[in-house]
Amino acid sequence: MAPPKQPSWYTTALEAVHGTNLTGKTSLVTGGNSGIGVETVKALATSGSRVVLTSRSVEAGVKVAEQLKAEGVKGQIKVMQLDLADLASVNKFSKAYKAEECGPDLLILNAGVMACPQTYTKDGFEMQIGTNHFGHFALTKELLPSMKALGTPARIVVVSSMAHEMGAIDLQDLHYRHRAYSSWGAYGQSKLANILFAKQLAKDLEGTNIKAYSLHPGIINTPLTKHVYGGGYLGAAVKTAVGIIGYPWLKSPAQGAATSITAAVSPDLESHSGVYLHDSQIKKPARAAEDMDMAAELWKETERQLADAEKKLSS
Repeated sequence: MAPPKQPSWYTTALEAVHGTNLTGKTSLVTGGNSGIGVETVKALATSGSRVVLTSRSVEAGVKVAEQLKAEGVKGQIKVMQLDLADLASVNKFSKAYKAEECGPDLLILNAGVMACPQTYTKDGFEMQIGTNHFGHFALTKELLPSMKALGTPARIVVVSSMAHEMGAIDLQDLHYRHRAYSSWGAYGQSKLANILFAKQLAKDLEGTNIKAYSLHPGIINTPLTKHVYGGGYLGAAVKTAVGIIGYPWLKSPAQGAATSITAAVSPDLESHSGVYLHDSQIKKPARAAEDMDMAAELWKETERQLADAEKKLSS
């Protein structure tokens, strides 16, 4: 199977990883049990990487690992439980991972929730920024020392969204305690936070073995969209129609995972840490996503709130 000469909207994850040998490498994919996460795991394992697939449900993760094995994917896939909406789970996972594993060489922050009703994580964070940003931030901070200890090139890939363009960071009310809740506004804020996190991470990691990237995977009809169609008979009808008819702008999960894979393995990106990708190409994000003063302030505020939450866990 020959890859396209130039990565594009149509590129699949397997095409993006074509010719890459990841034997001896360890990859960690959050939310690897669903949507583009499955295709990300598949592409990495196909290229020889040992993949740690994290999932809220171990059963769901094991089902995917068995399915990929049945499809002929020969790479080793290990399933571990991780709930990014629960800092206790993040801490438990991190300890277990570091006790058994090195690195990882590739950390793919793929899991997320989208446009959900106003709910909160176990630690009191608004669900979308709590899962998409705070959970991944805490996980990354825990794994950075072991990634640095590898001494060989490593990458962190943050799956954001073009929805960051409609987001705005409110440092005084990240969790919608005092402003009217908007499911899409909260999602946009969380995806903007993803890009700012990746850019600040890239800046802080200059001179180390680790590079960081963020990306928009495309618009994909996956379980992530479960809150988009709404409930009841109308929501079910719309979802069924999309499944049968489709939309020309909807990517398949395999196409959606291609940009994550490009960010993880493309040698062309080695000297471009911190960039944002769209359709496997470097693109400029919204102006708000290039505000490095906000990136630094968001980093500080995230660390402060995580520290407060950790204190409550230990008390």
